[in-house]
Amino acid sequence: MKIRHLFFIILLLGAISLNAQEQQYIRHKVRWMETLYSIARKYKVDPKEIALLNNLPTGEISRGQILLIPDADSQKAEKIQTLPKDTVPVPDQFHPTAERIAPCRNFIPTGTYMPVVSLILPLSGNVSGPGFLEFYQGVLLAAEEMKNQGMQIVLQVFDWNERSMDDLLSGERLGRSDLIIGPVYSNEIGSTLAYFRHSGTKIVSPLDGNAEVWVNSSPDLFQVQPTLVAQQESLIKYLEPHGTTLWIISEEGEETVAPGIRALLDNNLIPYRNFSYDVLQGREVTEILKGLLESNPRNQVIIASQNEAFVSDAVRNLHLLMAYDNIPVELFGLSKWRSFETLDLTALHQLQVVLPVSAYVDYADPAVRRFVQQYRSLFHGEPSQFAFQGYDVAYYFMYALFRYGRHFENCLESIHLPLLQTEISFLRKSGEGGYSNIGTKIIRYRPDFTVELLP
Repeated sequence: MKIRHLFFIILLLGAISLNAQEQQYIRHKVRWMETLYSIARKYKVDPKEIALLNNLPTGEISRGQILLIPDADSQKAEKIQTLPKDTVPVPDQFHPTAERIAPCRNFIPTGTYMPVVSLILPLSGNVSGPGFLEFYQGVLLAAEEMKNQGMQIVLQVFDWNERSMDDLLSGERLGRSDLIIGPVYSNEIGSTLAYFRHSGTKIVSPLDGNAEVWVNSSPDLFQVQPTLVAQQESLIKYLEPHGTTLWIISEEGEETVAPGIRALLDNNLIPYRNFSYDVLQGREVTEILKGLLESNPRNQVIIASQNEAFVSDAVRNLHLLMAYDNIPVELFGLSKWRSFETLDLTALHQLQVVLPVSAYVDYADPAVRRFVQQYRSLFHGEPSQFAFQGYDVAYYFMYALFRYGRHFENCLESIHLPLLQTEISFLRKSGEGGYSNIGTKIIRYRPDFTVELLP
């Protein structure tokens, strides 16, 4: 009996000792140019211990990664006082197990739930502009709206140009973020993703469509600007393959847009005809097009190009055929056309061009009118597209945090918000990838020089 009692005491002491060891960890965020061995030297521990603790079979680490470091000091409280500035103490009883994620419908914010949202914009320096300030102002109005709905939130704003990239991204304040909106440029998004890899912090790319390149390898990235493929797919439902001749007009040698549109039509079993030409061919192209189109009772034409010079020439040719030869033409284009300055506006309206767009503001919408009034009252100016975008992006993600918690990515299908200018519908690229917005709006130019939003 005494032996069994003694054995129980030994087990109890062992458990207490083991529990004490589990509590002795500190967190380290990997900085620029650090290695596993340099970090081990900093904390005076064996690099093998760090590798085993953090499941690093190859010893490779990445900037921004959070590592658990064994604390060699038996007096943990004293150790915390002397930690390097880039470390944060880990709460007692750390257990490296997956956090239990509650179902979407069961999330109820508590009084202590106060997510941290950080905004990173270039607000000073040579690359700043009024658009970024207006984006920030739109974010403020979204935060005010969520406050009125009962949300408690910490909003932090960082100027990308004010501090060095390494200082900003490795700072303690930014490290507390549940969600980061920004930076605005693709290469800066890549740097931010490298710092916050494995941290679980959600990163939102709000403006630059080129940041799509990071989505496949970044599970916490949300790309707001829809891709070219998403634009093309949105046009399909407005094509009528029965009783209509569909044409794909492209520039000779074009390898970016036209192949994608052809592949999309092939996959959907939509028949079409091709016509390609060199923009230098001049007036002879008009006659060739006339011979191709005039015998058809109805022609739907997609100009598969984002080259302003080619698009301008193709639109001019089609407009001439419709205006002088009464050849029926229904024209479809791409979102980038909205930024072209050389397109004939009269031609666009008379051809009733249909375009997919990533942003469109309907000023007849009561919600848009309220936003404009609030913006004028607070900022004494007219909101630009940047201001509307700032509101939409911030409102969408703040609502997601408020309604579904920090794991809102599991509930994206349940989020349907009437936004001001943006259509947001996220699709996960792959099991290990992030989320791309496939939402677009479709507009049509009308002969009376108005623009209508199609259903």
